[in-house]
Amino acid sequence: MARDDSHALTRTGALAALALSLAAPAGCGGGEETSTTSSTSTTPQTTSTYEDPPELQPGADGAYELRFGPSEVEIDGRRFCLRAYNGMTSGPTIRIPKGEDRKVHVTLHNDFTKSDFREIASMMGHGNRSCHDFNLTNLHGHGLHVQPNFATDDPADPCEGDGCAPEGRYFGDHVLHAVGPGESARYRWDLDEDGIHHEGTDWYHPHIHGSTAIQVMDGAAGALLIEGALDELPGIARARERVMVMTQVPIDHENTVPLKEGEACTEDNLSVTDFLAVESLRATLINGKLRPRLTTPPGQVERWRMVYAGSPDEMGMKLHVAKDASCSDFDKAPIETTQIARDGLTLPQLYRSDTVWVSPGYRADVMVKMPEGKQTLCLVGRRPNDLLGSVIAIVDVDPSAGEPTEVNLPAEADVAALAPPTSWTGTVDGKEMEVSCDSVEAVHQKVVLLVPTPGSKPPDLSSDVALMSCDPGDHPHEVDPDAPVCICPDPNISCRKFDERRARGYRSDRVMTVGSAERWEIRAFDGHPFHIHINPFLVCPNTSNKEPNFAHWRDTMWVQVEDGPRDVIMNPRKFTGQFVAHCHKLNHEDEGMMELVEICAPGDEECLCQGTDESGACISQAGCQPDDLACQFAKTATDAYPAPPPPNLELCGP
Repeated sequence: MARDDSHALTRTGALAALALSLAAPAGCGGGEETSTTSSTSTTPQTTSTYEDPPELQPGADGAYELRFGPSEVEIDGRRFCLRAYNGMTSGPTIRIPKGEDRKVHVTLHNDFTKSDFREIASMMGHGNRSCHDFNLTNLHGHGLHVQPNFATDDPADPCEGDGCAPEGRYFGDHVLHAVGPGESARYRWDLDEDGIHHEGTDWYHPHIHGSTAIQVMDGAAGALLIEGALDELPGIARARERVMVMTQVPIDHENTVPLKEGEACTEDNLSVTDFLAVESLRATLINGKLRPRLTTPPGQVERWRMVYAGSPDEMGMKLHVAKDASCSDFDKAPIETTQIARDGLTLPQLYRSDTVWVSPGYRADVMVKMPEGKQTLCLVGRRPNDLLGSVIAIVDVDPSAGEPTEVNLPAEADVAALAPPTSWTGTVDGKEMEVSCDSVEAVHQKVVLLVPTPGSKPPDLSSDVALMSCDPGDHPHEVDPDAPVCICPDPNISCRKFDERRARGYRSDRVMTVGSAERWEIRAFDGHPFHIHINPFLVCPNTSNKEPNFAHWRDTMWVQVEDGPRDVIMNPRKFTGQFVAHCHKLNHEDEGMMELVEICAPGDEECLCQGTDESGACISQAGCQPDDLACQFAKTATDAYPAPPPPNLELCGP
């Protein structure tokens, strides 16, 4: 949703999404709109020819090369200079064929030559400011179940040369590592180290804290496709595949500066440098193009691999029959589509809906059966502050496109047979048992996305603010001994902020034991997409009207106050180490709405415990240091949510 506004501590955004979802049981945008014409304020009238992103091929050393740097791109007839991959927006597709021992080598080059420190701030710029290098970067394989820090040592494949991790190793999915201007990093993602990796639609993007939003917003994102048995099923194997990476570059923001005629793109004249541009309503690009137009035969079955790399808005997409060739008007009733996978994980049953509802970080594999006869279809995206919707793609169904390659949708039983099981034999609280949403009843951990400070009032957001270049020396990340205790920093997870926990020297914010399943209860004050790295989670049945409400696996999940708590089963398999969980509204993550999660080996007290209490019992790494009164208040506030915490004179005074 557009800002929610979680930082203003209001429920406006969440209620807007709720009103949107109530308009139609299938999802956001609704089927009862009073108008079917698209919004002229957000819908450009130009169109371009649809193209899939080019597929990146490995180099002579077997590694995929990604170059992050100033990239000249043309959008809507204007040239822009953006921080992006390989000179394009969005990035090239990395496709990994079906296999059994796949080691994916990726070399990331940071082609910037100097830092560019800029301010970011919460509450739409009205909150506390911090200073981050927008040219610092790294790489995250969103959706991968691989080693989180360093690839497992393999004497047959040592890392040699620039960009290696310590001791001649490759980086795993290491989002805490920073790649500075002029540097490189060499990653190896061992997909099948914990059994054959699930096939599906994933993606890659930077994940450098403080600068993630600005880089992804520029289009530094690409599809990462892992192939497997699902791709060989009847109804899928011969379907026409489209890879659709949806980004929202702020091409019309007041502080975005297109290149002048004849002006070259360099790191000194980047078009997007304002963190506040993340907040604006922006047109949705598909593979870097506005309103791309694609052509397909009547009756053709297509598989749309949709990657929603936009932020911070949720979006409900519907496919309508056009009333004219330009989609300036369209029929009210949308066409039903069939989803076979979410977040790169095959669904245990087909999800049929007239809406593909996405939140930042989502992926959806959508099967579309084209109508018979010549006609035009309009793919319309609706967002909380674009309720009428904007046309984001046009589909011409035309016999001149040739004969269809596939006319039948896949059978539900065939798809379901390849979905990860929703029950399994595992360990819970040290006991072996059948693990499922029904069998694991006790809640092991609670996550609350943005706990509001009791009695706080929304700030006045009407005044203009500006974010500037900054000197990191003027923005030290230190603990303020005079800061109030009984307050939840904005933004937060469970009333705690990523940067403040780091400043206090906490090793991690949340711990689990490898191989032990846990039930987590996830709540939100307003609405946020919760995402965790490395290990997907089992979503338990729920009452969502936006997406599958049966048990299925995900790595990103929308949580809003009106839905109440969302329960999931975490199942950390195989890999120990550190990674993060965060809100995937990337500006929120940059502002501190993130936790450092660590998976520990059984009995590893150094990993699990920050110390022991007077009785010798473990004080969890997720707990509080004895003198950290703000942390103790955070626990009180989180446990009490959604009610305000009870008065505590010992912590908060009179």
